Amino acid sequence: MKKKIIILTAFMGLLLSACSDFLDRKPLTQPEDKGFLVGREQLENYINGLYSALPTPTQFGMSVRGEEVNSDNILAEKYDKRLNGENNQFSGATDWEKGYQNLRNVNYFFYHYEVPENLETDEVLSLRGEAYFLRAYWHFYLLTRFGDIPIMDDFWDGNATLEGLQIPASKRSDVARFILSDLKAAIGEIPEAKASLFPRSKYSGLRINKEAAAILAMRVALYEGSWEKYHKGTDFAKEDNSAEFFQEVLNWGDQQLFPAGLTLNTKETDDEAVNPEDAFAHLFNKGDYSQISEAVFWKKYSVDGGVYHVLGQLLAGGVIDNQGPAGLSKSLVDNYLNADGSFINPEDEKYKDFNQMFEGRDGRLLATVMHTGSKFRSAAGSKAAKPMNVKAYDATGTEEEMKEKNADIVCPNLTGDGKYKSVTGFHINLGIDTAYVEGNCETGIILFRYAEGLLCYAEAAAELEGKWNDAVLNKTLKPLRERAGVTWVEPKADPNFPFTGLTPLLQEIRRERRSELALQGFRLDDLMRWAEAGTLKGMKGRGRGAYLGEDGILYQSYSPKDHETLKSVLVDNDKWMDPLQQYLPNGYLFNLNRDYLLPIPQDELQMNHQIHQNPGWETVSE
Repeated sequence: MKKKIIILTAFMGLLLSACSDFLDRKPLTQPEDKGFLVGREQLENYINGLYSALPTPTQFGMSVRGEEVNSDNILAEKYDKRLNGENNQFSGATDWEKGYQNLRNVNYFFYHYEVPENLETDEVLSLRGEAYFLRAYWHFYLLTRFGDIPIMDDFWDGNATLEGLQIPASKRSDVARFILSDLKAAIGEIPEAKASLFPRSKYSGLRINKEAAAILAMRVALYEGSWEKYHKGTDFAKEDNSAEFFQEVLNWGDQQLFPAGLTLNTKETDDEAVNPEDAFAHLFNKGDYSQISEAVFWKKYSVDGGVYHVLGQLLAGGVIDNQGPAGLSKSLVDNYLNADGSFINPEDEKYKDFNQMFEGRDGRLLATVMHTGSKFRSAAGSKAAKPMNVKAYDATGTEEEMKEKNADIVCPNLTGDGKYKSVTGFHINLGIDTAYVEGNCETGIILFRYAEGLLCYAEAAAELEGKWNDAVLNKTLKPLRERAGVTWVEPKADPNFPFTGLTPLLQEIRRERRSELALQGFRLDDLMRWAEAGTLKGMKGRGRGAYLGEDGILYQSYSPKDHETLKSVLVDNDKWMDPLQQYLPNGYLFNLNRDYLLPIPQDELQMNHQIHQNPGWETVSE
């Protein structure tokens, strides 16, 4: 049998030594076995090594800011193959390997944990609690991608036998219950924060804490509850335990999250906030979140310490996808409400004006998408960031006079090259360091945020009969909108909302998730659990960008000599930018009967006869 890299997974640690030498490998975070994890210092060093696998920016690349090329939030020339039904039987190999390798490393900790009971201080127990959190995290990573999976609740790599490999997959609802039980164990081990300090433990959010465990539990329960509800009656959901899991979300919120005393970062609590969007924006462009309790679990960077990234530099240059030209979608821009709480009509003629797209809107739109006034380096190689400024180019006078009169115009990179080129006119503003400095970046990254917990609670309450009321509204959606400068109004049906068949309340909750969590890695999971990937199919679903008709201010902001180049920009019949028309002439071809789950790697199926291939993949060949 041909060996493939997908053999190297935690689950495949059970392979016979004749098939692989993987069993003989030790986790990279430790040098010994016996007597290695016997004290606080050894435990902390080992757990610190496990943190490195969490999804935070490395030195290079877009990381989470560019991740949503896998959804309708970002349009990229290098489009997501899963959305277009182009996955094959090997497409799940990397995710399977990553999940089980990390689970193996966490279970190594439990297997070799040998701290005497008399030395189990609060610090030691807290580290063990962090291990429970990480085991829950990686099981959830696998659940969202594969559904039914073998639960890796022990270090299985001991004396592996072929018989020992035959471990059945647990049904997805039981996997979710196991994850929640691990998170309860985590909370039971992590000590309470001191009353004189912020919540998030004495580390002010720099380490895994009770509040992060509560939010992860709410995320898991909401995911499983909505998956089972909206996939009911298909091969992807054989049972419906949605009410149980929605209630779990409320239980975790009432018993763990709300009593913790977390608060949103608002204009009233943020001394640096001036405009309505600032308090939200500051959650993504600061280096230190220790005094912001909304930042429940975050990572700090330090150039002096050798831990940094270049995300700020990429964002300030207009990069959205490090692999090539891309842009934020008009669908994302259209999602944001007006400041008075009304939804927009995307067909309104006024939105052909690039600048009017942003006038009087939800402050999170301004914080998320570049607009006139946003700090922008505007081209690769530029040494200084200038404000974006979209206005009509004055083509009168001499060449020198035109240069002087139009010096303040800074347009989206429609005529740029490679990854610096925007294919929609909409660049990312979220996370740009407003005190832009060329080079390495120290902007912190939040992994778990209080706002997510509020959104989970609101959605679960709306899904359960009799649970939604003014008290829920006043502690969830309303403060989120008020923070963004948006008035709460009674929901009503939006004829232009991408999802149909929803109550007005659920419509607004889904809108709120997209507005609050855009470019933070949530959109694909939301589309999958709501069974809404079908909305991406067809020519409309492939997305659009800004208006680029000759009568529009965006087109007019370019000099006449650039107009010839603008002719190469792809637009639809109504002159809205349509960047994927040549790549996806029929829109995305997502396979509704297959692509909601990834295929289990073939080698896993050949060696473990107790697991079965996911729906739609049983007869797919390479």
